[in-house]
Amino acid sequence: MIDAATRTSIERLIPRLDYFRRPPSRIGGEVGFKEWMHFCVYGEELDLLVNFSEVDDLRKGAAGRSRARLTVLARRDRWIGGVEEYGADETEIVGGRISARFGDNSITYVNGRYILEVRLRDLPIRADFSLEPITTPTPIHNVSVGDGPPIHWLVIPRLLARGEVWIGGERFALREAPAYHDHNWGYFGWGRDFAWEWGFGLPAEASDPWSFVFARLSDRGRNRTRMQTLFLWRGAHVHSAFRDAQILVERVGLLRPERVLKVPPIMGLLRPGTATDVPATMILRARSADDEVIVRFKPADVAQVIIPNDADLGVTIIQEVAGQLALDALVSGERVSLRCPTIFEFLSD
Repeated sequence: MIDAATRTSIERLIPRLDYFRRPPSRIGGEVGFKEWMHFCVYGEELDLLVNFSEVDDLRKGAAGRSRARLTVLARRDRWIGGVEEYGADETEIVGGRISARFGDNSITYVNGRYILEVRLRDLPIRADFSLEPITTPTPIHNVSVGDGPPIHWLVIPRLLARGEVWIGGERFALREAPAYHDHNWGYFGWGRDFAWEWGFGLPAEASDPWSFVFARLSDRGRNRTRMQTLFLWRGAHVHSAFRDAQILVERVGLLRPERVLKVPPIMGLLRPGTATDVPATMILRARSADDEVIVRFKPADVAQVIIPNDADLGVTIIQEVAGQLALDALVSGERVSLRCPTIFEFLSD
């Protein structure tokens, strides 16, 4: 766990770094802005993913307006969940703060904790929980996506979740469950020439100090890497960082799942079937002068969030992939081993 001084520092940093930016088009700025706050939680019996997003409305006649979407996925032995959109009269997002309401769903930041309430309209999924950050936020600015303006990313790899989740009439408790959060914002169009892969690893035991995050941005066909980074946190702070040529990514085979959840369901009509471009195994090797890390990710279950492209009739697919992670490292002369369930994300078309 973290000491009092570090906790106070984290509490002060987060409101300064992790606030909602909001689309500049609302006040006459450039159109095409996207922003979301993303959370993943690992409970003893249930995993949960929650994503609050606001994007510029690019439909004809909608200048200056935005669209608010909530994505919620839960998993025991398989993914369930959906995507819901909320109108302007149901939405309140406070720029410059961590405060948003989408219908009966909300996110706030109070006394050093994120507070989330989830009430889906169309599915029997409900959650009330808090998230206490125990690692310092790490911002990464001006990340190139190739054919457009750069995007921005902030990650808090490790939080503790406390609260309850209901699926139908069944209740699941979150008791200091490991959790992950990131926040993305900037200008990029769905369907343009970029793709990404990212993932993380969190120990189940609070006494284990190590956390892991990987991210890679490439062209759409994944033939050219534009940026890749791998971080190891020890306790509250980044211990080792690897970038670009220090990292090798190997994708082995293709995952062929028996089922794939597609949300929203109507978008599944545009991409039927269970074929994915998710690897059967993903291997990451990172090396610097003093440190070495090997990560193996074995996917098991896929949920596809299917999004219409901004400028054509195609779609972009964000694949949330549950699986098992094995990390072995030698950092500063110390051997590190991490075995845990995790979620990786793969963007494709």
